[in-house]
Amino acid sequence: MEKMIQALFNNEVEAFTGLQGLQQLDQTKDISLGETYVLTKDDDGKTAIRSAKDKAEGTGVVSGGLVGGLLGLLAGPLGFIVGVAGGMIAGSASDTLRAEDVSDYLDKVSANIPTGKSVLIAHVWEDWETPVDTVLLPISIDLKRFDVHEELFLPAQSELSKTNEAIKAAETKYLEAQGAEKADWNATLANLRTKREQLQRQLDVNTDQQEKQYQAWIDNTQPPTTEPSADTRERLQNRLEEQQKRLAQIKRNR
Repeated sequence: MEKMIQALFNNEVEAFTGLQGLQQLDQTKDISLGETYVLTKDDDGKTAIRSAKDKAEGTGVVSGGLVGGLLGLLAGPLGFIVGVAGGMIAGSASDTLRAEDVSDYLDKVSANIPTGKSVLIAHVWEDWETPVDTVLLPISIDLKRFDVHEELFLPAQSELSKTNEAIKAAETKYLEAQGAEKADWNATLANLRTKREQLQRQLDVNTDQQEKQYQAWIDNTQPPTTEPSADTRERLQNRLEEQQKRLAQIKRNR
């Protein structure tokens, strides 16, 4: 299942240990790993990205920008902001993050990182939670998971559908209105159409990114170089079928 994982650590060393653990799980095919980010807040309250990797693109940290379409949608019009160690958050991150022009999602998540702590954010596919739990729970302070499809993409599609319905209702009201009321409904329609364009553009961009990520996972979901057990072969085959099914669904929903 496609997840966003957030793990809070006491220090940067432990965060990188957690990242390396996830990378090893990816190599052994226990999970499929996508974008990963490590954010660290120093004792002065400034936050910096220590690592950013988009496996679908094969590129690393950026200066002046950040690859990673999924996180862009997380910070999109629905305001799906994941809190760290305390639920929903508000505010902004340090000037360091602003200068790097990172996504609003990372900006807002960083605002709630306790001073001196580090956060690992990873986009993964996991068949069951035991491998990641085994790696991260012993060294992390807090570990959260979010189902990307259920908690992000379905609400996004629902929001777009609601906006389309609102536009149809406003168009009817506009045709029935007279004088100043007609001008008001015209302004309402303009705002709703702008919202729809923004939603659709955001979904299109991130659907492109998600397609690439799923294709990369599918290409990489092959048995390990050592002779796999029957259970491993079955697990990887099931993962491959689920990923192929999800990719086909994403393409149909365009």
